[in-house]
Order: sequence, then structure tokens, then C-alpha cells
Amino acid sequence: MEKPIVKIKLLPGGKMPEKKSSGAAAWDCFAREDVIVREAPVLVGLGFMAEPPEGYYLEIVPRSSTGLKTPLRQPNSVGIIDADYRGEVKAMYEVPVGLRDFSIGVQISVREFVIQSGDRIAQMVLRKMEEADLVQVDELSETERGAKGFGSTGK
Repeated sequence: MEKPIVKIKLLPGGKMPEKKSSGAAAWDCFAREDVIVREAPVLVGLGFMAEPPEGYYLEIVPRSSTGLKTPLRQPNSVGIIDADYRGEVKAMYEVPVGLRDFSIGVQISVREFVIQSGDRIAQMVLRKMEEADLVQVDELSETERGAKGFGSTGK
């Protein structure tokens, strides 16, 4: 089976995304510039533009160590890079005020975090696009769960 090809165009100062192990599901992406991240979300340029193959799109997510070892949070959870987007791929980060470190039970008072050019700051995942048609209806089928949500099924 032939692997899909994602075309990458590097921008000045950009680095090619890379997988650090043979079993890695995502490519590490690097900051192209120095950025100071504070409470308001900022975009961090990753130094490349991408063209996924037909029928695919890309997701930009934080690296696991970003969530564990820094106060950075990605406010949109996942960045979607549509197949027809041809601008610089970027990650969005913020440093929430009053962030609590649950692993040690203390309040973190960090107000800013500096991302330096070349830092591995995000991961990129290739995803297959699923096509579907939306159909408006008057009723949906009933289920045992119904409209119960937001933790209604337990911890």
C-alpha cells in the first residue's frame, strides 16, 4: 500500500516537521519565530505551508510535554488545516490566568511564556476526510441515554 504524500513548502527560518520515532503518530513542528505568549491567544508560525493529498486534512495539536511541562494551552483544542488552505501553518497558544497544576496542587503564577525559534511546539497529524450530507429532519431516533450529557454517564 502506497503512503499518502503531504507536500511541504518551507518558509524562511522554517524547519521540516519530523517524526522522532518509527511508531510516532504525528510530526513534531517547530516555531519559526520567537513569541511571547500571555493571556490573549497568539498564533505561532510553524515555518511551512502544506498541501495534504486529496481526501485528507491536517490537525495541529500540542505536544504532550507542552501540556505537562509548560503553562501553554491551545484554546481551540485542535487546529484544523483544511485541504485547500495554502498559508503558513500556525498553532494557537495562550497562558491562562490562574492556571492550577493539579499534579502538585498549587496555583501557577506564570503570566507569560517565551517560545523560541526552533522549539518543538506542536504536532501535526494527517487525517482522512469523511464526506457526508447533512439532512434536516423533524425527529431523531430515541436512545436510552437521550439528551443526558456532560458527565451524566459517570466519572
